[in-house]
Amino acid sequence: MISQKLIDFAHHREADWIDVLSRELHVLVASKLRADSNLLGIPLYNLRIWKRTATPEMKLLIRRWKLILMTWSPEEIIDFLTSDTAEARTLRRCSPFCGVLTPQEIAAVWQASNGPTKMA
Repeated sequence: MISQKLIDFAHHREADWIDVLSRELHVLVASKLRADSNLLGIPLYNLRIWKRTATPEMKLLIRRWKLILMTWSPEEIIDFLTSDTAEARTLRRCSPFCGVLTPQEIAAVWQASNGPTKMA
């Protein structure tokens, strides 16, 4: 169940707040990948698991991520994760990088997020 605090937080943010937050999380993911490219095994593992129960729409995103992870260099992947292209924003919404960041790292990004809020 989603907490009321999270619901209230979401309702008071600009429409693109999730894209901003997602990008900030992926900046941290990119930093960790620069330090240890072996972490790229985590998203590949996640994709294999997700594929088992994915909807047809989700399978398209999984295939795109798998293509990126299997054919691009680590530096190209890192650049993509932090880029501001439409494709990067779309794929970050379905990111297989869960497990790369610790809960503490995720919480720190959330707490540091002071993006624009809607005016009441």
